[in-house]
Amino acid sequence: MIDDSDMNLSGSGVTYAFLIVPSLIALVVVIQGIEKLVKQEPDGGVAIGFGLFFMVLIAAAYFLYIK
Repeated sequence: MIDDSDMNLSGSGVTYAFLIVPSLIALVVVIQGIEKLVKQEPDGGVAIGFGLFFMVLIAAAYFLYIK
């Protein structure tokens, strides 16, 4: 039987894990945008912009809610 008292979702380790996944997604979007710019596709700048915007949102969430 599973004991729910062992699952502590309020710890800092879980909080940092929830920041890692969106950070990796934002990093992939930025890398995809760079790849598109290298191939001279017109929407590469948009992808880089969205990725950087997501990174700013993640940093704001870290400093405003977690720290």
